[in-house]
Amino acid sequence: MKFAVNYSAPLVHLLSHGAIQIDLIKCPDWEGMLDEARAHGDITIHFDLEVGLGNTFQADFSRIQALMQRTFTPHVNTHLVTPRQFNPDNTLEMSQINALWREEIQFMTNQLGQDTVALEHHPYTHANPNIQPAADPQMFSRVIQDTSCMLLLDLAHARITAHTLGVDVRDYVHALPLDRLVEMHITGVKTHGGVLTDHFEMGEEDWKTLAWALEQ
Repeated sequence: MKFAVNYSAPLVHLLSHGAIQIDLIKCPDWEGMLDEARAHGDITIHFDLEVGLGNTFQADFSRIQALMQRTFTPHVNTHLVTPRQFNPDNTLEMSQINALWREEIQFMTNQLGQDTVALEHHPYTHANPNIQPAADPQMFSRVIQDTSCMLLLDLAHARITAHTLGVDVRDYVHALPLDRLVEMHITGVKTHGGVLTDHFEMGEEDWKTLAWALEQ
C-alpha cells in the first residue's frame, strides 16, 4: 500500500521541514503543477475523465500513456456520470446510458488494459438527482463486472451518497465490488450550502470511516 497526498503549498511546507513522510504526491494532469510537484517527490496523477457523456472517445490516450510513464501512476481513473438533464425515470434514457457507460469503458480498456482502468463513483446528493443511477451501488457494480475494470473507492463520496440514500455507509461500501479495489480516497465531509460536500479537513466521523475501511 502506498500513501499519496494532494499537492498543495501546505504539503510542500510540511515535506520541506521533514514533518511528514508520504509515498506519492497526487496531482491532476496539469503540466505546470506536475513540474512544480516533481521537485518535492514522486508523482501520481488523478485524471479528470468521465464516462457517460461521450467524451472518452475524444480523450488523448497517447498523452495519458506518456504521463503514466513519466510518473508513478499505475491506474487511470474515470468517473461514472450522467448528463445534467438526464432523467433516471425514463426507460429509454436508462437503456442508452447503460450502453454508453460500457462503450466508453470498453474504449478505455482497449487503449490501456482492463487492469489499468479504475472506475470511481460520483457523490450523489439531492442537488444532482440526475447522478442517482451512476451512484447506485448495484448498478455501479454491474458496470464494473460487465467491463472487468477496477474499482476506485472514494470514502467521502460513499459517505455523501449513503447519507442521501438513507443507508449506512458501511452497507453502501460492502455493496461495491471490493475484490476489484485498487485505490481508495479519503477527505473530510461537511454540510456546505445545505448539501453534504467533500474536500474539507478530516473530522471525527471521517477518521472513523477510514479506520473501519482499513480494517476490512
